[in-house]
Amino acid sequence: MLRKAVWGLVSYLVGSAATAALAAGVGGSETSATVWVPDYYGRYVTVNTLTDPSTIASTKIALSSRSCNPNSVAVENGDLYVVCNSDFGGKDEILVFNATSYAYVKTISGIGTDGNNYFSGSSLVAILFDAHGNLWTSGYNAGTLLRVPKSSLASSRPRVDREVIDSPTTPAGLALDSDKSIWVVGQYDGGIVLNFSDSALNQPGTFLQTNPLNPSPSYCISDSAGGCQQVGGVFDNPEGVAVFQGSVWVSNNGGNAPTSTIVRLDKQAGNQLSASTYGGTLNTPFACPGGMFAAKGPAKVETLWINDEGRNVANSDCGASAADQSAKAGLVMEFLNAGLTAANQAAPKPDQFTNWQKLTTSSPGFGGIFVQLN
Repeated sequence: MLRKAVWGLVSYLVGSAATAALAAGVGGSETSATVWVPDYYGRYVTVNTLTDPSTIASTKIALSSRSCNPNSVAVENGDLYVVCNSDFGGKDEILVFNATSYAYVKTISGIGTDGNNYFSGSSLVAILFDAHGNLWTSGYNAGTLLRVPKSSLASSRPRVDREVIDSPTTPAGLALDSDKSIWVVGQYDGGIVLNFSDSALNQPGTFLQTNPLNPSPSYCISDSAGGCQQVGGVFDNPEGVAVFQGSVWVSNNGGNAPTSTIVRLDKQAGNQLSASTYGGTLNTPFACPGGMFAAKGPAKVETLWINDEGRNVANSDCGASAADQSAKAGLVMEFLNAGLTAANQAAPKPDQFTNWQKLTTSSPGFGGIFVQLN
């Protein structure tokens, strides 16, 4: 529900990468998984360690004292990065913790190399590390993508060095493709998905407040936005995006009411995208799908996780009302490629590993989790 600045928590928990391989551990040959989950309303991050398909050991990292409503998390070079969002009274900033001891390290406040604050009031949503190790985050209210370069991340006061505008307006989820490009999903004009090449986003030059970067996308698809490939009726307040099995997957959260769909985008000639809608019937399996995350383990088994903040919630409005917020009643689902084929397009099949229906989530919050398969 990003259009109302009320967010559905993205909470992904790992089951197995293949039902038949459950006894062998996650993904068959992978022995364990760690899943970092932000709880937006509760103001904490849960570290979930899965070493057996029926056992999840969890540790909470409290963020209340730091006025942080966590929207997304990522782990990079031994550090945990927590994106805090201001829409529920907290701050727009990124907290950094040691990913092993959970000790606080520092805060990325959003101050740019020009002295301006690019995070304040921006309504931070997602986080992504690109192919070069640069940190990117999306500012929903500001309509910007912001870069903190890898060279600055090791300092005590990392600085924003790049602002990308119209990227699109109201950007939400971010995903990295195999060609180093970045996909951005937003809610402009009902829903829009863009792809920016690595060379377009990381081109040489200084691009901040007085001279922001406004690159041309390689792909642009929307219900009705001008200048884009138009495919009416496909998007409905999309929140999450992930690249899974070579396709781009987008979640339709729906705003005030369950949309119950996700969208598969496949690249076609002429920088066009084909769009296929999956789901559509309430709780079969989706209600209010939010954030998405795709991960590949050492055995090269790839899985897709989808947070659904409204599944099996009576009269769910996808976290818009107080009754839905922090209910811990939604469900996190994991999918293999076999569960998302054309044969089950109307009713995608989540991987039904042991206790899969006990992996609940909560609202509100957009968020994003980070999954480590070992």
